[in-house]
Amino acid sequence: MTTPTHQARSLLSAGEVDHTPFTIAVTGGKGGVGKTVVAVNLAVLAAQSGYRVLLVDLDPGLGNVDVHLRIAPRHTIEDLALGQCSVNDAIYAGPGGIKVLAGRSASTRLASGDREFVQATLNALERASRNFDVVICDTGAGIGPVVLEATRRASMSLAITTPEPAAVTDAYALCKVLHNEGIALPKIVVNRTRDQEQAMRTGARLATVSERFLAVQPKLAGWVRDDQAVQRSTLEQRPCALDKASTVLADLRSLTANVLSEVPTRRARGQRAAARRLMVKHA
Repeated sequence: MTTPTHQARSLLSAGEVDHTPFTIAVTGGKGGVGKTVVAVNLAVLAAQSGYRVLLVDLDPGLGNVDVHLRIAPRHTIEDLALGQCSVNDAIYAGPGGIKVLAGRSASTRLASGDREFVQATLNALERASRNFDVVICDTGAGIGPVVLEATRRASMSLAITTPEPAAVTDAYALCKVLHNEGIALPKIVVNRTRDQEQAMRTGARLATVSERFLAVQPKLAGWVRDDQAVQRSTLEQRPCALDKASTVLADLRSLTANVLSEVPTRRARGQRAAARRLMVKHA
């Protein structure tokens, strides 16, 4: 006869056999739309929700996640890919309980699009991700090799845009390229929007054009209003998510909740917690 304690131990072992992190590629067709701001705050809020979070800078040649977080890493993901440091040496503690794998600024190695090095870099990322629940990759703008391969490997991708016509056009171009490559369309995040109505209209425009020419619609993941609080946080190198009085915190929390609802590890973590409670109860 199976006892509750035995059932609990079975749940624990079943839930911990294969721990694959949920990887989110944060990208955008146009530069300067706020990808890094969204990625950084998403990482902090996910960590506050109880996930083990690794934030990775995959912007080829223009990495600046470390600047946004006011950290000074000695090693980067490129060093890890080249075997010049260990995983432990490459990962740094960031604010709000997150861990950071920085990118290298002013390096042309990853930006060159060298396929072997791109693959080596993403393989290094996989090694570094093994002890995390959620991995958030801040990629570069456009449709370069790093963006395409990171998005191809990701569990989910987010395309950041603003309501500006040029940004929306570039976001559609990104969707088109991903669709033609056989990669799932990203969810859309409208940054620097005046209000919810403008964000909804922007998402609807992208959905309409995509449905017409690609026969598939990208979904709207959320929006972040245009607010001086974001500008101040960037200048202070302190994520809005750490400021409980931030006026955009509600938008960021709503976006984070939408994204985290896709993370399958939430169910596994809950299953393990329930199993441990069972073991304590019947000990």
